[in-house]
Amino acid sequence: MKILLTMFEHSSGISAKTGNPYSMASVQAHLPASSFKKEGYSRECLGYEPVQVEVGEVVIPKLKQMVFPCIAEVETEVKTVRNAGKVLPVMVIVSVTNWAGLVPQQQKASA
Repeated sequence: MKILLTMFEHSSGISAKTGNPYSMASVQAHLPASSFKKEGYSRECLGYEPVQVEVGEVVIPKLKQMVFPCIAEVETEVKTVRNAGKVLPVMVIVSVTNWAGLVPQQQKASA
């Protein structure tokens, strides 16, 4: 699927609590906004709404080479996580096959 990506974040280090290494990555994606109606309430949306999407470890090197914002062709999987006693679905990007930047990038000044 093609998806609008506006930011990539990768955090890594050693946990102060456990002493174990960690690596976490996510992207800020924008997916079509959802309208809905239920008794006594309706929500009408046009455009896209931001969604935090997890990134598989194997995709991190590719994302570090990309320019944001961009339109990217991605493959996703859904994993489930427990949060406050509930099982929730979480989208994870597992592959990026193609991308195109949306904003011209400025050249960095050389020293």
